[in-house]
Amino acid sequence: MIDEILRPFVPKTVYGRRALEDFSCIMNSEEQFSSHWNRLRKVLKLSNELVLSLERVLERIPDLSHQLESGFLEISDFAKLKRFVFNFLSLRRIADQTWDLPEIDDLWKVLSHYFGDGETLQLQSERLVALRKAHLETSKKLKMELNRLCDEIQTLVGLRPRGEEFTVSAQVGEKLVESRLAQIVKDYGERWHLRLVDTERTTSLKNDLERLEEEMELEASKLLKEVSKKIADFVDLLILCERAVETVDLDLSRYRMYFEYGCCEPTLSQNLRMIKGRFVPTLNYCRKNGYEYYPISLETGPGVTVLCGPNMGGKTTALRTIGSFVLLFQLGYPVPAEEFSSPIFKFVRFVSRGEEMGFSSFAKEIRSLVEALQLEGRKLLLLDEFGTSTNPIEGEALALAIVEHLLGSSDHVFLTTHYPRVVMQAKNVYSCGRIKNFEEEDPHKMFDYSLVPNVKQVERIGLKLAQKLGLPSKIVEKARKHCGLE
Repeated sequence: MIDEILRPFVPKTVYGRRALEDFSCIMNSEEQFSSHWNRLRKVLKLSNELVLSLERVLERIPDLSHQLESGFLEISDFAKLKRFVFNFLSLRRIADQTWDLPEIDDLWKVLSHYFGDGETLQLQSERLVALRKAHLETSKKLKMELNRLCDEIQTLVGLRPRGEEFTVSAQVGEKLVESRLAQIVKDYGERWHLRLVDTERTTSLKNDLERLEEEMELEASKLLKEVSKKIADFVDLLILCERAVETVDLDLSRYRMYFEYGCCEPTLSQNLRMIKGRFVPTLNYCRKNGYEYYPISLETGPGVTVLCGPNMGGKTTALRTIGSFVLLFQLGYPVPAEEFSSPIFKFVRFVSRGEEMGFSSFAKEIRSLVEALQLEGRKLLLLDEFGTSTNPIEGEALALAIVEHLLGSSDHVFLTTHYPRVVMQAKNVYSCGRIKNFEEEDPHKMFDYSLVPNVKQVERIGLKLAQKLGLPSKIVEKARKHCGLE
């Protein structure tokens, strides 16, 4: 419901994206809401330049979830940890005045001791430095010895090998083998593939390199075990840092949306109220196609609010606007409206009639409603054309019964319908989709999509619209007779 609204403001980190996907950042209390907006007001005062700097840092922060759950075992795990801490420190230096970010300097001291300063990782200890130095010196000696052999080959046959293995003609190869400067790897007939002979000197140097590499591996393993034990003391702190990254990331996403969409700061109230709310996907569609957009304004309390009007009249869009705004509100986002206020809901449910395997659309609709009604706690229920997936007599009776059952509920229920008796029974009714110019060829330009309160009638324009859209007039006339209009 809100994916298309938030798509331009996707968080930069895995933490922010995951929080939106699983709704873990949802607010469930007035205290959370108050604390959240006290912080976000400070965020909204930041300069665009500072926000860009923060976003660049966030893009470099990796996801440590797996390592914090399973442990830091491989060198790649430690490289990721160091990158996380290095960039978190940068984030803290820039943003500590706006967000309360954990101090992580002690962990950085441990990491820089074992892995060096800077963002990249270089495992280090006195012994490891000495081993690396010895390995470098031995490698140089081996290279000199191999160069000596190559010099002799060049003197003998006028060709210089580019590496330890090389290919020459059989005639040249025979000379080199006889001179004990090379040995055969593969005989291809006219061409021989050779390798420089292992002299006593090169054999000794290669053995030394192998030994040094084994010792470096053992030393590195020992160091990683040491640092892993020390990092274990910082796991709880790192989890706090992950939450802080998520908060900063989401707040910057909220910042972008606030200014891009011209949003308002929502407030808490017992009623659900919006002034000139703009459902961005529909607004963008209207702008792209040259249609007039009608912002939504309404105010409702607990119980049932009915939205009535013709097909194509904007009822479902109004329903989606309400649902998406409440979700944005509880996810801590600003709302694209001049004003918006709402209670905090424990559940938001869109009762759908889409089909699923083994069930008709009617069965799916009833199952969806039953599951929603069984939820305990204040709910926002959105019922789109409830009862239209079965025969109209029973469908209207069911919709009417739902309205009667939920009239005194503490939940907020919105129901779109064509059924006249449902409209007459409901206490709170909004009409949308009134004809403003039936002569327009484009159906979207025929309607005024504004919500008008307390209009308890269902405008009968279906037959006119069907004919306008090209249904043969003979069929329309027969339909008028069946409706008793002639």
